Amino acid sequence: MEQEFKWRLPERNLTALRRYLRVKGDCLSEQTLRMAATYYETPEGLLRKFGIALRIRQENDRSVCCLKRTVHKEGALAEREEYETEAATLREAFERFPAAGVPADLCTALAAQRYFELAKTRFTRHATLLRLRDPLTFTEFTAEFAVDAGTLGGNGKTEPFTEIELELKSGDAESFFRFANALAAQFALTPEPESKLARAIRAAGQKGEPHEPENPSAPDGGSADSPADDGLPVEPQHL
Repeated sequence: MEQEFKWRLPERNLTALRRYLRVKGDCLSEQTLRMAATYYETPEGLLRKFGIALRIRQENDRSVCCLKRTVHKEGALAEREEYETEAATLREAFERFPAAGVPADLCTALAAQRYFELAKTRFTRHATLLRLRDPLTFTEFTAEFAVDAGTLGGNGKTEPFTEIELELKSGDAESFFRFANALAAQFALTPEPESKLARAIRAAGQKGEPHEPENPSAPDGGSADSPADDGLPVEPQHL
């Protein structure tokens, strides 16, 4: 389960915020990632219908396919089922997703669909992994603090974006929530209620933002043709 807070990039106190996190926690690692992601949808909008986001993202030299399903969203906080596997194509990802915990029947159903490029993001992420403590109980947990800056959109239309994220990596969720809410109050952080995908869709003039599904049942393969042998389609076609 992915649990993260997303805020708009503060204009004046980012340096103070970073300094505060280093004082309050222990820095376990730092890295800079160049990221370029493509999000996909079916012509029928099945992924949106079931609250699913599907992307392939290049992270420096690593290609990762990710499937997410929103479980709960409120203000800056988002909780999502998240599954990742290293893959360069959707076909490859659907073959590997069961090992990452995605139900095999869902992978079979998704592999039978057609896909088109819905939106794209391209950005640089400066990420710091921290060991932090609950301000109330002093319980330890680990979280990644990330600053993202780049562009998003599609259909030849892009717009710049910046944001900061704090994502729980291990430890007690309630402790993480208390720390994040205290951090937001102390630095007057403004929630970013929309995902990158939602903003990219809007910038591209597309429709199809994922939402919490009314019916959580997985899509079935319907009457779709058998998957073809080519890789990731740009125009709608079977995998």
